[in-house]
Amino acid sequence: MCDRTGAFLETQRPLLTGPRTQRLIPLAATVALISLGAQTGCRPTPHAVLSQSSHAPVMMSERVPQDVRRLAVWYPRTSEQELLYGYGRLEQATFQLKTQRSWIKIVERRDIGRLTDEQRWQLSGRVGDDSAVRIGRWLGADSMVLFRIEGPTMRERMLARLYGRMPPFVVSSKIISVESGEVLYHDVVTAMAVPPSGEWGDYESDYELQPAMHAALDHALSVAIMHLTQSFR
Repeated sequence: MCDRTGAFLETQRPLLTGPRTQRLIPLAATVALISLGAQTGCRPTPHAVLSQSSHAPVMMSERVPQDVRRLAVWYPRTSEQELLYGYGRLEQATFQLKTQRSWIKIVERRDIGRLTDEQRWQLSGRVGDDSAVRIGRWLGADSMVLFRIEGPTMRERMLARLYGRMPPFVVSSKIISVESGEVLYHDVVTAMAVPPSGEWGDYESDYELQPAMHAALDHALSVAIMHLTQSFR
């Protein structure tokens, strides 16, 4: 399959579990190689190796249940610009779901922030499914949409220039039913940046790494958003 940028994708659809599902199916993974051929200045556009893993392949007819009507979006607080950009794209994609299901309502994020401050829930780390369900009940939502983006830290980027190994970006998306606690949707996309020159050690500063980092994050976000959108059709 080829995306609009000319990149070749081999992807597996995310996990969707219906109301009768009793448990999650073991993790399965698929790997996609994305290679961009455009040139920018004297250097080629950064490459990214993209792997999208999910718990199981699903039939094309399976979707997030139609009775999902009131969504609350949650993601960790962060001051990192890359992550803020990523969460902004994911949240905007959630609002766009209203174009496919006009009856969907999205809880205002400021309400989530006020509630979690009052209840002293820690937003800087991971939130378990049970905590997400409690937050959803307080907000009057029937489903919680959880996003999490993990990427190379500054220290890991520095070490990559020394040892040649760069950690990937990982974009996780999950929808949990507030009433039952059931996972209705779960998708994990992993993107590994590839240095245009072939070696991370060829770059003298983190600034020079940023195009490759941004390309990997963008590809992971685009695939995650595509899967989320398809699950609401």
